[in-house]
Amino acid sequence: MDRVSVDGFTIESVLGTGGMSTVYLARTTDRLLALKVFHSGRPSTSALIHPNIVPVYSRGETRDGTPWLAMQYVPGGDADGELRAGRMSPARAVQIITDVADALDFAHAKGVVHGDVKPSNFLLADNDRALLADFGAPPFADNGTVLTSAAYASPEMLRGREVDGRADVYSLGCSLFRLLTGKPPFFDAGPKDAVIQAHLHRQPPRATDFAPWLPAAMDGVIARAMAKGPGERYPNARALAAALTPRP
Repeated sequence: MDRVSVDGFTIESVLGTGGMSTVYLARTTDRLLALKVFHSGRPSTSALIHPNIVPVYSRGETRDGTPWLAMQYVPGGDADGELRAGRMSPARAVQIITDVADALDFAHAKGVVHGDVKPSNFLLADNDRALLADFGAPPFADNGTVLTSAAYASPEMLRGREVDGRADVYSLGCSLFRLLTGKPPFFDAGPKDAVIQAHLHRQPPRATDFAPWLPAAMDGVIARAMAKGPGERYPNARALAAALTPRP
């Protein structure tokens, strides 16, 4: 593609695109970074500095008022890509979920809800350290439409209700199911509207039905993380992660 300069960044390539934004590999005079340009909504202004959160270097708007974020470029890919490549063992999945749980609880303590927790947002850095990306992306459009991925969205978010950190715990449970089984929860429901209804009304799926080599206790962990009522879930993300680590 032709190189295009945008707000002082030189665009090298497209790293990914979705309904809300496009992420570019961009270059400044001294480094590569990931430049996220939003198509809808406006990013949060919260600044979160944590070893398991992708750092935001700067933010601004294009000349036509389109918001952007400049973030660390993490070249190791993401958890969903590693799963598709056949490189996601149960132990690796648990470690990634644990790293993401640390990031989420840090953010929740600062009053920030992620709103779109899913494996494609779990970037993998040195020593397989997981960094949670896409903080600052708005979960709702200005008209109230849910912008987050339906496959991982909590019932309260799909109903358009106010959400807190327990919505992220639900999505983390969905992500755990995906990394362990290769399938998102309710993958068999059909089109998007049917998936939404499944999140609202169906019981959480059993991971051992699709990955029988997993310990039976894993079904209970996912069931609690994906409970319909926020008060029935793990109280925080670290509690979910702790349930995945057998005590000696």
